[in-house]
Amino acid sequence: MKIGFFGGSFDPPHRGHVALARLAMECVGLGRVLFAPAGLQPLKRDRSQASYADRVAMTNLAIEGEAGLELSEIDAPRGDGKPNYTIDTVRALKKTLAEEDRLFFLMGADSFLSISKWHRSSELLVACDFIVGSRPGFDLSRIAAALPASIAVGSCDTTQPDNLVLCLHGAGQRESRLYLLPDLSELASASGIRASLQRGAEPRWDLDPKVAAYIRQQGLYRDSRAS
Repeated sequence: MKIGFFGGSFDPPHRGHVALARLAMECVGLGRVLFAPAGLQPLKRDRSQASYADRVAMTNLAIEGEAGLELSEIDAPRGDGKPNYTIDTVRALKKTLAEEDRLFFLMGADSFLSISKWHRSSELLVACDFIVGSRPGFDLSRIAAALPASIAVGSCDTTQPDNLVLCLHGAGQRESRLYLLPDLSELASASGIRASLQRGAEPRWDLDPKVAAYIRQQGLYRDSRAS
């Protein structure tokens, strides 16, 4: 089975996250997508956010009733307080899968542009396949430009259009595929949602109603200075 791993802050989870998972299932044929809120992300250690427990609860509400979408806590906070490195999480997840399963890492194009800064990014990029979703009009050439210098890009033997699949080649003849999905129509942004809520606005249309209700009930993202 083709299995998607969708890691991230989910702070909060919004309709754009679900839309990317659905698009990946449709275009790449994923059978399951695991939504895994991250405990402590190294590149976001200084940004305040909802607690891990709240983000897990909201993610569970966001995908409730969505066939094929599942919650995973494989990226829960570490007991030693150290940050969660994606390469370690991916390798741990692969050990739980059947031999015939194939793992795909889902992420948005904006997040992928910082991939070279990720811990052991060259290893990560060939540890599994990738699916990167972008909004219409996004310059897809930026994806290849974001790769670390140690990763070479080549052509793929695939039935999909050549300009939508990249073959990534790393050290030791290891390789993976990167699928580009340029038709993600949902324009939701977690940072935009948080900013709106911090100004005292009501939860927006780009949140599932159950997630919006949870945010109101828990008083999340509210700035005490907002009037």
